Amino acid sequence: MRQMLITLCCLLFPFFYLSTTVTATSWAYPFVVYDGFIYVVEEETVEVQVEEKIGEVTAYSDMHQYEGNFSNVFEKGTAYYKIVDHPATQVIAVEEREGVFRRAEREAGADSFLEKGKPVERNDLVIGTLLFVCFIIFIGGAVYLFQRSGT
Repeated sequence: MRQMLITLCCLLFPFFYLSTTVTATSWAYPFVVYDGFIYVVEEETVEVQVEEKIGEVTAYSDMHQYEGNFSNVFEKGTAYYKIVDHPATQVIAVEEREGVFRRAEREAGADSFLEKGKPVERNDLVIGTLLFVCFIIFIGGAVYLFQRSGT
């Protein structure tokens, strides 16, 4: 019986431990965040007529999510431009290098990046913590019962 309990603990502990650990972010596509919304960046460079500069990347990371004009592809300081005859609320141009642009379209039906990202992370952390606490209580209860019964 004791061997079965030890085996069960060894099998369940990694599951609960992994649910509470932080892992690196995996991005599904290249993007920039402008004015709180995600803009999906096209893979190919395009010829576009740009008007004025409307912003720039304020934080870059391929591992973490940040506030502000964040990107998972472009370095800090990369400029955003308004495209002629297109509203910046739908599409923008991102300057890859001087005079070379990549088009970025706002993610369809998306809420603000900040509103969408933070509650999910908080809920995941709470669920993982609760699962881990339940696991510890289960193990503690099992150890207590086995000691009390004398086996």
